[in-house]
Amino acid sequence: MFIKFDELELFEFFEGEPTIIGEYEEGNWMYTYGQNDFEIVLLVSTYEMYVEISITYNDNIVYRQKHNNILEIRKSNSDNLRLLLDKENSIIIKREPQIGVIVE
Repeated sequence: MFIKFDELELFEFFEGEPTIIGEYEEGNWMYTYGQNDFEIVLLVSTYEMYVEISITYNDNIVYRQKHNNILEIRKSNSDNLRLLLDKENSIIIKREPQIGVIVE
């Protein structure tokens, strides 16, 4: 099993290419997006099916969490990314109006 996602959607959301962590075949990607003094980092471990999300403000950690059993990542709209854990639970990463994470 692996996390399903569209690379183009993640490219558009984070406005750039990911950084490959380790070997390409391992499927570990790091995406970053900055806004003012805030930065959000999404580490995707495709085959181990987890993500790590961190938000920093002026290089100080505001939020950091590892989330396991991620099934799919998809854009809800241009400013929201939804990470599906199952049919009822998800995590939303927001870019606007302020960078943030909502765990549902």
